[in-house]
Amino acid sequence: MYKLVKYSPELHADWDAFAAEHGSIFHTIAFKNLLQENFGYQDCYHCLVDEHGAIQALLPLIAAPNILQAKVAVSLPFINYLDFCMRDSVAIGELFTCLEQLQNQYACKYLQIRLKDYEQPVSGWQQNTENSTFILSLVGSEQDVLALSSGSNRNHTRKVYKNDYFAVSFEQAKLPEFYKVYQKRMHELGSPAPALSFFESFFRYFPEQAQLLTVLDKTSGQVVGGMLLLASPTDQTLYYPYGANLVEYNNKYLNNFMYFEAVKLGQRLGLEFLDLGRSPQESGTYRFKKQWGAKPQPLNYLSYFGNNKAAVPNKENMALFIKLWQYLPRPIVNFLGARLIKNVLP
Repeated sequence: MYKLVKYSPELHADWDAFAAEHGSIFHTIAFKNLLQENFGYQDCYHCLVDEHGAIQALLPLIAAPNILQAKVAVSLPFINYLDFCMRDSVAIGELFTCLEQLQNQYACKYLQIRLKDYEQPVSGWQQNTENSTFILSLVGSEQDVLALSSGSNRNHTRKVYKNDYFAVSFEQAKLPEFYKVYQKRMHELGSPAPALSFFESFFRYFPEQAQLLTVLDKTSGQVVGGMLLLASPTDQTLYYPYGANLVEYNNKYLNNFMYFEAVKLGQRLGLEFLDLGRSPQESGTYRFKKQWGAKPQPLNYLSYFGNNKAAVPNKENMALFIKLWQYLPRPIVNFLGARLIKNVLP
């Protein structure tokens, strides 16, 4: 019924038109090009077409060695999830069959897809549901959104504005200052950070959709936190894939200020949802996001190994690496981080 077709430039317009109707900003060819430019990943993008050559489903996929140096295929790294982009659910069984074929075709130790709206286990696939994302409704006024919060979250948010500690900026010129905060926080968490050029490329590939929200200490003018946000009009969502803050400002409720400024931005852009990003279930960030009244949505990471035996990197088997990374001097971390992150496939 369907035919698997490798992506070629001739399909660009049809691919993006299908993504605009059935997917998100992350399904676009622009995001593929962004990943390849920054990390040199092998392009494994395919689509399913019907007997008339019309696209029925998209299969965005890249291949690369992971941190354990096993060649793997992922859909997709550097974002929290990428749901199936298809005309209807009839193609689901065909999609899994094609993905299994691609794992073998590209000689990968395993293939991983990261889903939100598909929760069922699949025969022959290993399931990981330890993470959730949070979807906050932006419908109504600013105060309507704040009213979804817990009482303590509302009090903290009002308090930070009353105390007037912070200012917000949307100047792209502040990206290098944000990047220093991001590098520092990733080091504290035990994770490499991509190069500054990775973040810069969002504003070239998505000039209308990429937004840099930075938080400034009003006294010093220093950037103390920020978010790189992506507006996806196709699914009416403002995505928060990258962000960080200086933890010494936590007692001033910097995150409350930053999140509420993201709420206000999403509403100004006319979007209906704010996706607050991935957190391990019952972690500190999980509880912080939940108190905003955002709905936790379990993420379903499915891995297919075929006849191979391989390990999927996780917090357990990467614990030593994470601890070592936290103790390395900052100059070494800053130098190595951008070289290692492409293999972490976050």
